[in-house]
Amino acid sequence: SSGINAEYGDISCNLNRAWDHTRIHKDCFGKDEYTFLIFLTPDYQPGDLGGTVFYQHEDVSEIVTLVQNRFGRVALFHCEIKHAARPPHSSLSLARYTFVVKVARSKLSAVQREMLTVVAHTQDTEESEAEQWIADESERLGNDPDKLEALFISLIETADQMRHSDLENSLLNAGK
Repeated sequence: SSGINAEYGDISCNLNRAWDHTRIHKDCFGKDEYTFLIFLTPDYQPGDLGGTVFYQHEDVSEIVTLVQNRFGRVALFHCEIKHAARPPHSSLSLARYTFVVKVARSKLSAVQREMLTVVAHTQDTEESEAEQWIADESERLGNDPDKLEALFISLIETADQMRHSDLENSLLNAGK
């Protein structure tokens, strides 16, 4: 037995186009977990870009390796390794497709990972600051995954309400 509960998996199919902006990130923090990535775009050539770049642990100026996008190629890596998807070359109309599986050992770990993903993607915050905030909130809530998940859902709902309100105000002001 691996000690991993599949109930806490994060499974996604990602699409990147030439105009997409990707970010350097890691998939978890302080966990003994892995990410499984499989490239799903047929007919890619090495010069088409669309691979995944892996960086030195904290030094993102140093690329350790690049996994080229090739249909069916698999990359399995520790979730703490910083990496970034490379979009296809700007002259190409095709997209980069990947299938990704991230499995957490506990519900707490899964909730923390999802929070890190959302906070790092939506806020103008350094990943390390987001990690610290999540760790602090986890501790404040007694590392109770249900309480942390409730906080997370509440934050998402509040952000959605604020965006909706901003949109309404913009539309009302545009009509004046």
